[in-house]
Amino acid sequence: MDLTQTRLPRNWRTGVTVAITIAVAMWVLWSVSWMEVHADPAVVNWPLFSIIAVLLIASERSPRARIEFGPIGSVTPLWMFAYALILLGSPSVAVGVALVGSTMHALADGASVTSVLTCVSATAISLSVAGLVLFSLGVHGAITMKESVPWTWALAIVIGGVAILLLNSMTTALAMSVRRNLSFMTLLKRGFGIRVSAEGALLSLAPIWVIGIDFSLVIVPLLGITTILVFRSTRQAFERAHEMHHDSLTGLMNRQSFLEHLHDALDEPRAASHPTLFLMDLNGFKEINDRLGHRIGDTLLVAFADRLEASLPARSVAARLGGDEFAVLTIGIASSDDVNEAAAALHEALTIPLTVDGFPVTVGVSIGVASAPEHGQSNTDLIRAADVAMFKAKRCGTDIERYDNCVKAPQRGRLSLLSDLSDALTNHELHIHFQPQLNISDGSVDTVEALIRWTHPEHGSIPPDEFIGLAEQTDLIGPLTEMVLRVATRGLLTAGTSTVKLAVNISPRSLMDQYFASQVFAILSETGFPPNRLELEVTERGFVTNAERSSYTISQLRAAGIRIAIDDFGAGHSSYEALRRLQVDRVKIDRDFVTGILEQPRDRLIVASLIRLSHDLGLDVVAEGVETTAVWDLLAELNCDVAQGFGIAAPMAFPELRGWLTQWNEVLVEELIA
Repeated sequence: MDLTQTRLPRNWRTGVTVAITIAVAMWVLWSVSWMEVHADPAVVNWPLFSIIAVLLIASERSPRARIEFGPIGSVTPLWMFAYALILLGSPSVAVGVALVGSTMHALADGASVTSVLTCVSATAISLSVAGLVLFSLGVHGAITMKESVPWTWALAIVIGGVAILLLNSMTTALAMSVRRNLSFMTLLKRGFGIRVSAEGALLSLAPIWVIGIDFSLVIVPLLGITTILVFRSTRQAFERAHEMHHDSLTGLMNRQSFLEHLHDALDEPRAASHPTLFLMDLNGFKEINDRLGHRIGDTLLVAFADRLEASLPARSVAARLGGDEFAVLTIGIASSDDVNEAAAALHEALTIPLTVDGFPVTVGVSIGVASAPEHGQSNTDLIRAADVAMFKAKRCGTDIERYDNCVKAPQRGRLSLLSDLSDALTNHELHIHFQPQLNISDGSVDTVEALIRWTHPEHGSIPPDEFIGLAEQTDLIGPLTEMVLRVATRGLLTAGTSTVKLAVNISPRSLMDQYFASQVFAILSETGFPPNRLELEVTERGFVTNAERSSYTISQLRAAGIRIAIDDFGAGHSSYEALRRLQVDRVKIDRDFVTGILEQPRDRLIVASLIRLSHDLGLDVVAEGVETTAVWDLLAELNCDVAQGFGIAAPMAFPELRGWLTQWNEVLVEELIA
């Protein structure tokens, strides 16, 4: 795929840029040397010159004397000492010393020959031009030769320092633009602000060093302390700025910084910029995090981020937007076929097994693709379009989806779902359905489980697994849980039965909320529902996530008579850990085990073992996924307590539930299941 189209290939562009930079550097260096040689002899304080030259070389040899700030480059005391040497009256010799220091710096970093030549040439250009500026403005010789520095010289010194900042920023941005095929103006804008803060602070100390050392060598320690303090404060400021714009775990850009890059790309006046957004989400990361632990999950995210950064197309930047969601912004891919090819190449690179703690781990990736301007001309529109495409990829099990394929019919993305879900709570679009659970011993109704349903005005019925997980990542899960508890308890009180219990699913986040138990008690007091008829179901992940906090909340709830159940028991790696560490009343065996007990001997043995273990611990057992009489009968033989499934009853709205409960005593269990 030819992403450069009519442009020169990148290696040619790099070679041409380096050649031009070297040529310009040689010309300006020759110019300042010629001017110095042919001008009237200048007074140079060579002893002082030698001291500062030694300080320059020493600072460039020490990695501690550097401030690294990403792709824009690094800041060292070189510019301060080099400018001080220029102010001592010999710009050409000063540039020569600076070139030695710059070469040592580049070689110590293991830079390529091209990078070394570029760095040295950029140093020569910036300092030589500063020397020419001083000459042209009448500054000839050491500034210490006069009893006081004239205001014209002071102005010339300021202009020379500004020239260094401007030229150094431009040459660095140009080199990075060619090397990584990024926007020169974007890099220049971001780099110049950093250099003004860092190099500007150090350059302002250059005349102070010259005048101070000329006055007395006793001042050198004080100047050194001042410089170190300025340097450290500058480094700390950059570290804080880096933390503000980068993800602390992976080192990639964070959401804020990525949005700034996206805004710059969308504002790019050239039509050839054509920003394309790849929004990606890891498939199965939640399960990996739950089963293997957060440390492994974090290690996987770091490994994925490294792979992502190494696999970027030309003119691209990557970011971690949060959780297991990443984004790539690429510039200059104009044709639809090239976009598809870039997405396919990126997906192929990202799905190669990663090494995590010495073990290969394969993680799937769903990618949503949206391009400007056809899919959006603002940050919000383009991200929403990519989100819709990515969500479709996850829902349909495809690797990559473009927004073009989502606009033929109304599509729902995560961002729009979250926005609509907030409105749904206000507009009463959410409803509660109930699914009965029967005692296997006599067929009586033991519990009804409250299940939330959403009828969207545009998209129709939306499955809970599409919006519950999103709500759990936001503060919406709190109001959502309160609504289910309030509506379900009020409804069951009017169902005409005083013994049937109510089961409500709660999020792991709720157990970690110190006010959750109080909120539950307040709702029960408001509705008048007895606490001993309420059962809260939590997946085992919810118990082991911050188990100490969860245990405290559970103890408060159980002390009030509320029952606690482990939902989907057996499906995760921490089932027994939950039983060992926490007090619960019931376990619900995951339907994946129950549906296979007739054909799979292993499943039958596992279910039988779980039932025996639970009974030995004083817990009762619910089998999920009961759909046939044969499964019911086998569960009865295994002494299971309660059964739930579509073979008994599908989830139903409250009016249907009332009729179902009224008629249940007249219906035989065998007839219903058959």
